[in-house]
Amino acid sequence: MLGEVAASPFGARLRQWRTHRGVSQLALATKVGSTPRHVSFLETGRSRPSRQMVLRLGEALGVPLRERNLLLHAAGLAGVYPEADVRGPDLTPYRAAVDGLLRAHLPYPAMVLDGRWNVLLANQACAHLYGADPTGVNIARQMLTDPAARQLIVNWPEVAAAGLDRLRRQRGHAPFDAELAALVDLAETALAGLPRGQAASSEPIVYPWFRVGERVVKTVGMVARFEPTTDVTLDELRVELMYPADAEADDYFRALA
Repeated sequence: MLGEVAASPFGARLRQWRTHRGVSQLALATKVGSTPRHVSFLETGRSRPSRQMVLRLGEALGVPLRERNLLLHAAGLAGVYPEADVRGPDLTPYRAAVDGLLRAHLPYPAMVLDGRWNVLLANQACAHLYGADPTGVNIARQMLTDPAARQLIVNWPEVAAAGLDRLRRQRGHAPFDAELAALVDLAETALAGLPRGQAASSEPIVYPWFRVGERVVKTVGMVARFEPTTDVTLDELRVELMYPADAEADDYFRALA
């Protein structure tokens, strides 16, 4: 139509996020100290945002740091949040803290995952449960697609279902991440034939029970992470800490030490 302005890449992405979060233009404008008219102009491409406005919009919509950089790029601006290598010099003090946590957690297993469930680091105890050092493995993909994993995890249906729930929550936080979307699709396919009742659990926390020889090693776990962060790597990084769920599992880990 004559006079109609095509939506800019930034405007289209902003509208995606606003719609996904269920926020009206009026509500978003109020949060960032602007007007609904200006937000509308940003979405249609009639106005170009400043760097500060993009950052305010990203914060108001709860956009992860990685996606805030993409919003800036879509607006023709440079990203402001670095993405340093976890093994590089920029993150040396944080890597030291994580390494110390992995060592201190021995004899129990602990691993460091990125935002797509890739294992970045793991302590020695992980190899005793997984059969090898899991560093470099996508743990979600392996647990869902490797037939050996179904044999390794006694309570695989419950663990897989809980993993799918976690993946869906992560995707809700980063809904336009293609890798997370692929993992969710993979998990849904893997669980498609599983009766819903079989995946139910009466446990307050669902964590793997490992089959090790003739023994069942039951674990529970918790997650540690850095907050608040201004680096994409640290924002997405989490440390999965496993603990024994009973005295038998505790004896197993302590005997290995």
